[in-house]
Amino acid sequence: MPNATRTAATDTVSRAGSPKLQFRGLGKRFHRKTQSVTVMEGLDFSINEGEFVCVVGPSGCGKSTLLNMSAGLMRPSAGVVLYDGKPVPEPNTKVGYVTQKDNLMPWRTVTDNIGLPLEIRRMSKTAIAHRVSEMIELVGLTGFEKAFPGELSGGMRKRVTLARTLAHEPEVIFADEPFGALDAQLRGIMQQELLRIWSASKSTVVFITHDISEAVALGDRVVVLSARPSRVKVDVPIDIPRPRDLSKLRFDPRFSELNEYLWSVLSEDLNEGDEV
Repeated sequence: MPNATRTAATDTVSRAGSPKLQFRGLGKRFHRKTQSVTVMEGLDFSINEGEFVCVVGPSGCGKSTLLNMSAGLMRPSAGVVLYDGKPVPEPNTKVGYVTQKDNLMPWRTVTDNIGLPLEIRRMSKTAIAHRVSEMIELVGLTGFEKAFPGELSGGMRKRVTLARTLAHEPEVIFADEPFGALDAQLRGIMQQELLRIWSASKSTVVFITHDISEAVALGDRVVVLSARPSRVKVDVPIDIPRPRDLSKLRFDPRFSELNEYLWSVLSEDLNEGDEV
């Protein structure tokens, strides 16, 4: 067992600030015809401002549900989600959400897709153009401003999605397996890019993944949820120094140690239930 592991009951040590998100006695139950399914019950942990926290767990434990409640898109059945110490509004406009599908509008250019959330906020055309230009440079899409999504590779489409999410400067980024559909090589490139972008944006990140190696490579902490009704099994600080070169990280003994331990915890609950 890695000596840096902590349980859910242990106080969180902040990397950059006070608690941004707090889950207190969180529970969620879904009713399907005559069946009732309790996805989570009594879930407790916190995420601090500026942290990159990865959440893993078996299918059906409610990882996506947790993000939806955090974003104010779904109400808990019990307990509360606190954002800056207050119950989450519906929806929470201070956050950004990146899903596995990019959901780009095929009839809009890269520039127009990135600028969409700013148009919705009715920013001036000058302000939108300036912000979009910043985002295009940040994610490495210079030269593709007028391209349409159908003309881009999978990795470039993902960059557009990240730029669109970051355009309105969210305080928290929710990422629900954003790289799950990419091949291994492209996934590694996008993981490294995400770390670079996160370092520059200073946002808090809550990252859902099924991949333990991805969680250890990216996170300040890895929170492992149990099978449903889910609870926090372990909350592990990733004490690997930053910045991280992901191409070399797999040779780090600490990386291997943390991977092995987290897999042993997760494997206890694998193959129980369907994704919710």
